[in-house]
Amino acid sequence: MNLVRVAPAALLLLVAACQSTPPASTPLSTTIFEDVVAPRGATYLTADGKSFAYRRPTFRCGRFAFDWQGAEADAVRFYKERMAAPPYSWTFAGDEGAQSGSTRLFFVKGDDRCIVDIDRIPKPGAGMQDNLAIVVRVNYRK
Repeated sequence: MNLVRVAPAALLLLVAACQSTPPASTPLSTTIFEDVVAPRGATYLTADGKSFAYRRPTFRCGRFAFDWQGAEADAVRFYKERMAAPPYSWTFAGDEGAQSGSTRLFFVKGDDRCIVDIDRIPKPGAGMQDNLAIVVRVNYRK
């Protein structure tokens, strides 16, 4: 098979497929929203639908899951400071359960709502650091 003939044909098929998708429909992706942040060293979890993003022109919804090694208090402080700072610019709206092994932080930006859940997970051999499950939800109510 001649690659010179296959490449242009494949490109034409790709262009045709992209044009046939209605502009209003946006598939699920795992791309993190530009105004969502994670601590340095966090592992982004995309397998088994743990993370997803959905965008429409006037609405977005996302759930972004991370594993992170560190102290719960450090994660709480990180989110309170970084989410409110530019370029993220969320407004901190409160918290529940701070420093209890499970913390929920609330943020708002315009019509968007963001909830950050930070949960301590026991993990043998983790040393002095906590193993944390962090889930950031934007306009996602579950």
